[in-house]
Amino acid sequence: MGLKPFEESVAAALAESARGDYQAATERLSIALLQCPASHQRGRARVLAQLAHDYPRLGNLQASVRCASDAAVQADALTSLSFVYAQLLMGRDALECGLRALACARSGADPVREAWALNRIGVAYSSLDNPVQACDTTAQALEIALPQGNSELSFSCLNNQAYYWLSRRTEAHRRQDAEALAFARTQARKLSEQATAQARASGSHFQVAVAVSNLVEALLGCEEYSAARPLLDEFEALARQHGYLALQLQATVQRALILKANGQIDAALRQLQTLMDSQRDRLPPKLLRGLIYSLYETHKACGDYRAALDHLERHTELERQTARDTMALQTEVMLIRQEVEQAHARAEHAMQDVQRERKRARELERDQLRLRDQAAALDRAAHEDVLTGLHNRRHAEFALPLLIEGARQAGKPISLAMLDVDHFKQVNDDFGHGVGDRVLQQLAQLLRQKVRSADLLARVGGEEFVIALVGTQPDRALEICERLRQAVADYPWGQVAPGLRVRVSIGLAAGEPPAEARLLQERSDRALYAAKRSGRDRVCSG
Repeated sequence: MGLKPFEESVAAALAESARGDYQAATERLSIALLQCPASHQRGRARVLAQLAHDYPRLGNLQASVRCASDAAVQADALTSLSFVYAQLLMGRDALECGLRALACARSGADPVREAWALNRIGVAYSSLDNPVQACDTTAQALEIALPQGNSELSFSCLNNQAYYWLSRRTEAHRRQDAEALAFARTQARKLSEQATAQARASGSHFQVAVAVSNLVEALLGCEEYSAARPLLDEFEALARQHGYLALQLQATVQRALILKANGQIDAALRQLQTLMDSQRDRLPPKLLRGLIYSLYETHKACGDYRAALDHLERHTELERQTARDTMALQTEVMLIRQEVEQAHARAEHAMQDVQRERKRARELERDQLRLRDQAAALDRAAHEDVLTGLHNRRHAEFALPLLIEGARQAGKPISLAMLDVDHFKQVNDDFGHGVGDRVLQQLAQLLRQKVRSADLLARVGGEEFVIALVGTQPDRALEICERLRQAVADYPWGQVAPGLRVRVSIGLAAGEPPAEARLLQERSDRALYAAKRSGRDRVCSG
């Protein structure tokens, strides 16, 4: 097979994938991979990365791992691995792969791959039960994706955000937090509607089915059953037509929930039980748990407490079985990864028998990489604060002059905020230094969530932090600092220690870049002292 037929076959498979015809796309790509010319390594890597992207849509996570491991040098493959690991609840591995993909994309100055990596990092955070961080990271991905005109990417960001807000709605309902619940409902519905509109414009059956299923879930959470029914019919028909089994089953459960909400409890029970009897062996674990829990709640609503208890006990046992199955699947994935690594090692050893000089070159290269990694680790240790994981004073003193010079050359403003914890000594005296350390760690996490990755954030003293915002107008910088102060004030510090109350003072210097970093630091220091003198827990600009 020549290069042109190979490229044509790949292009046809990509078009099928864009329409949501993943079965046809993976079959075509698998054939193209076997026929790929041996010299066309870049084409082979591209096919493997696309297969790693498509296989999870068909529920074949193991195949995705094999393909992604084989093409792991690419940001695309790392991004796909991150997604698969998240589906297997291997959150730390998912986050690691996502961050590696992000670094790879940024080093290549590739905004599309950067946004995909951030999007998958959001999925990793979701698998770690952190929907708030998942929302924030995916919002960053969407901000980068929109100007790029990549419809699949921006849809994925919107749809994922809708899903995370649905999770936050469930959590707010569990906590009985009425304000958070109302806001989560609004966000979930708005993002679901946006994702649905974009999916319809894309022409992808899969995108439409997934987006509409989330929109139905959002409408059910708002008790808008009449609006949900036609949408439920639509995505269920698409799921049946194109073989999206999980969505078919989800539609059946949602129909039963509508029946239950309308007082047709017997009909809801029949529908749920029929689904259980006919599809038990085909239901994914998460959907099966949800189905059993729905049966428990429905039997309880009927007053049939014995049946309700039976289903609750089955739900508990299924949770344990799911944990065991997940562990087994994770072990299988690790074995696949090991198998791929061993295959690479065997191929390398065979080549070493006939190419000793190349072996020495590779060993030298590995030594250089190891030395670079060690140097990078030492550099991180020299520039990172051990307690909070933020940059330290040494890094800030090195980076701030560079940021100021860069802002001056670009003709942009720069802002420097000095943040100090009010009465921190009293926190240590009253609650102990262990609590004081946890306060600093949580404060660092709050700041990290609110500050862009391009900005400078460092701990420069015991309870003192510095934030440099490049390209931010003074009034906007003041607004950001006020939001940071309010976020600290609103945080439930009582969860760290009963009776704990933490407030911060912030001094801000903003405007044109000065000739020396010292001048900007002195202005922000004076502003911080002014905030302290005028009562603390406030932002002063100098």
